Amino acid sequence: MLDDKEIVLSALEKVDKFYVYLAGINNNEILLVTTLNVPNEVEIEGKKFKVVTYQPDDYLNQVVEKEYEIFRKYKIYYFVKAYMRKILDTLSSAEVERMSIDIKDNLS
Repeated sequence: MLDDKEIVLSALEKVDKFYVYLAGINNNEILLVTTLNVPNEVEIEGKKFKVVTYQPDDYLNQVVEKEYEIFRKYKIYYFVKAYMRKILDTLSSAEVERMSIDIKDNLS
């Protein structure tokens, strides 16, 4: 049986990975952030995996409010460096904003 990283890399071989910005896995779900239309399911070594897809801009817009559901719960094994930097910058900015709101509330 393949490990998680090999499963993600095998899934990328089934789509054009040059259009994939981010790919990860959580149990039997594979996350693909891509501009391509990809199948809802892929089979790797006889096991079926549900494919969860997002358009890159949609994913960036949703990552703050759905941080756990669409980012943290997945083990990310493939990403475009500039795109991952955008995600991490977005999440860190949101965290700084939350912290500053908490500090203001505590000072009041």
